[in-house]
Amino acid sequence: MKKFIFHLIFSVIIFSLVVPAISFAAWPKKPIRIMIPWPAGNDPSTMVATSMAPLMAKELGVPVKVVNKPGGGAVLATNELKNSRADGYTMGLISIGPMITQVLRGKTPYKNQDLKPLGLVWSSPFTLACRADAPYNNLKELAEYGKDHDLKLAHWGLGAVPTLIAMNAAKIGGFEWKETAYKKLNPLLVVKGDADVITFSTPGIKDYVEAGKMKVLACMLPQRLAQYPDVHTVAEDGFGDAYSIWFGAFVPAKTPDDVAKQLSDVFFKVMAMPKIQEVIKNVGVIPHPTGPEQARKQMDSELSNFGAIMKDLKIIK
Repeated sequence: MKKFIFHLIFSVIIFSLVVPAISFAAWPKKPIRIMIPWPAGNDPSTMVATSMAPLMAKELGVPVKVVNKPGGGAVLATNELKNSRADGYTMGLISIGPMITQVLRGKTPYKNQDLKPLGLVWSSPFTLACRADAPYNNLKELAEYGKDHDLKLAHWGLGAVPTLIAMNAAKIGGFEWKETAYKKLNPLLVVKGDADVITFSTPGIKDYVEAGKMKVLACMLPQRLAQYPDVHTVAEDGFGDAYSIWFGAFVPAKTPDDVAKQLSDVFFKVMAMPKIQEVIKNVGVIPHPTGPEQARKQMDSELSNFGAIMKDLKIIK
């Protein structure tokens, strides 16, 4: 009888250890959601993810659906992702705003560590641009000019990441902006002379650059833009780190590592396919995939660095 009880207990212990492994080894068993915290419309992440979904479904053997949940500056969907079951069936494409600057401003009911990065995926190609006839052609020349002249910066708002990058560049360069935030930021502010420099995405200024009315001073990206190969990045000229308006793939923090790895492997495999690379090129985002460790390291650095910038600007205490 004692031997029977011993073997029974031993079997229960072994079964309890094996069953979770079996269940996760069988992942996935049901549809997977890719949550995006912006309206569908012309959102680049939505367009790329929608193209990726059927290819991911083919790789995983279950349906993959893109779900748009806008609101609250992307905080609402990010919080919903954080509160989702940590089973690999819900992932999100979240940007630097809700993951870094919104967290620093105390605008979120979650912490940065509440989500596990599968990796960073792409960036929106933001730049600093000015009139074509401005007497400066890059950040170094702009900084020298700004020491003796007023420079008017048009931007989205002091808390916006492109603005923080521009403000940090001015601090490093030893000059100050006369800055103004606009709810409806438009390159015409520069063309018409209401502002000297603007923070804006490359697609939005492309026509003005091609028409000879504007020029790009610096790229807010880890690497130079293919269409402007002679324009340096902010980091290249020593005006800050390789900051960008990045987007990353995330799951709830307690998602098992093996499940997160399977999901990550499939996501980046599909993202690298020629068909998806063509979609990425057409929508205008700049791919720069990273692994989870590099993504976490970058986010930790940005929490510290942007925190210091925001304190200096008195955005946070």
